[in-house]
Amino acid sequence: MGIRREGRELALKYIYQIDLGVNFEEKALAQLDLEKYSKKVKAFAKERILGLFNNKDAVDDLAKKHLKNWKLERLNETDKSILRLAIYEMKFDPNIPEKVALNEALELAKKFGSEESSKFLNGVLDAVMHDRSTKPKKN
Repeated sequence: MGIRREGRELALKYIYQIDLGVNFEEKALAQLDLEKYSKKVKAFAKERILGLFNNKDAVDDLAKKHLKNWKLERLNETDKSILRLAIYEMKFDPNIPEKVALNEALELAKKFGSEESSKFLNGVLDAVMHDRSTKPKKN
């Protein structure tokens, strides 16, 4: 498994915990440092977590805009965490191409979500990707 995929999985674990209220951001970042992963994997995961929570309102606004007939609060926690991570990468991380972020989210959904997760998230994230009303990130 590559550094980025491993880092995304590790970030997802902590984003999920923070979303559930089991962990707070500061505590999660301290725990992340203790994980038995390479420094590069932990650094990539930490970038995801910090980036997402520094842009959480904008990420959630984009999610809500493209969730047709759904409310963000009604999503199961796994799908919500994957969705937030993907939107952060698609719209706020200039180092990750949008299609890569979408495909990686679908892989996370297949591994950690329900049978329908990847199909559902694909529809939402495709709409986010094609939403040009958001300020494009700098590549």
